[in-house]
Amino acid sequence: MTRNLVLAVAAGAVLAGWAVACGDAKVYPYVHTSGGKVTCPDTIVGYAAVPGPDTDGGVPQATTGGGDLPPVPVNSLDDLNTQLHRTEPLVILLDGMFAPADTVKVTTDKDARNGNKTLIGVGANSGLTGAGLDLSYADNVIVRNLKISKVFVGEGDAITILASHHIWIDHCDLSSDRNDTTSGYDGLVDITHGSSFVTVSWTLFHDHRDTSLVGHTADVTQMVEDAALTVTYHHNLFLNVNSGPRVRWGMAHVFSNHFQDVGTFGVVAESDATVQVDHNVFDNVGRPVLTMYQDTTTGFMTETGNKFTPAFPVDIAPPATPIVLPYSYSSDAADSVSAIVSQCAGTGQIKFQ
Repeated sequence: MTRNLVLAVAAGAVLAGWAVACGDAKVYPYVHTSGGKVTCPDTIVGYAAVPGPDTDGGVPQATTGGGDLPPVPVNSLDDLNTQLHRTEPLVILLDGMFAPADTVKVTTDKDARNGNKTLIGVGANSGLTGAGLDLSYADNVIVRNLKISKVFVGEGDAITILASHHIWIDHCDLSSDRNDTTSGYDGLVDITHGSSFVTVSWTLFHDHRDTSLVGHTADVTQMVEDAALTVTYHHNLFLNVNSGPRVRWGMAHVFSNHFQDVGTFGVVAESDATVQVDHNVFDNVGRPVLTMYQDTTTGFMTETGNKFTPAFPVDIAPPATPIVLPYSYSSDAADSVSAIVSQCAGTGQIKFQ
């Protein structure tokens, strides 16, 4: 299978100087048969790769994180916090699974924004349990290959993205326990308060309730900042969860994802949000696509090339004008999505040497 996910926007600086291997045959036991070994793309795609506003007044840039700087290994929670809070660009390698008592934050003071970090988990089992990662007020951040589970402190989110821009979440494994109703679990990736130029890719969302909220309010008097929301979801697996992305006010693009055993809905656009949904597979999903859910104002959606099993009568509100995305991309056909996602999504698929 020939695949080209290289954007016109160059993002080579993200991985420059690294030897990356991806594509070992790893098929999750709860997805379809892989259909043979595939090559896993390792390129930033979507809104995170689009140059956008620079809060320091410089030249707009795409997401580069810590760039190609030599990596700084960390193997303790104290060291992780120290490195994340430094103000200069860094590439951080997290080795081990930690159980923080409080949320791990990149920015500790919202008036002194921080960012320009790449955080990568080592192997398949490095990350956080019990507490999540907060990327609020933190711009130009890359998070890859982290496992985060059962977050019951702080906001209850595995990853919080609030009032930030240029964020790339890639090849992560995010979960809780959907049968535990007492621990205060919230979202797995919540993107709110006008966060923009965000991509969530090749990530495993599983065993959870509501996975990803885009836009924090349905209140029209408070939606000004959320109108700027721009998010891309691609090649993720949403498995054994209540819901996929629910989008308010902003713009989202959802392509080549696998939704399997999703109880309530796959993708929702409401409160004037505009969402493009293409080339996904919805496998045993309650209501795959909706433009009216709980908010009083409808959203807008285009739907093309998706596979619904069982068949689903699509009834959505189309946007008044065609959606024009500010980036190039190549989607996988829905028939091949379960195979490619089963081999490439989640942790342990990318090896840095």
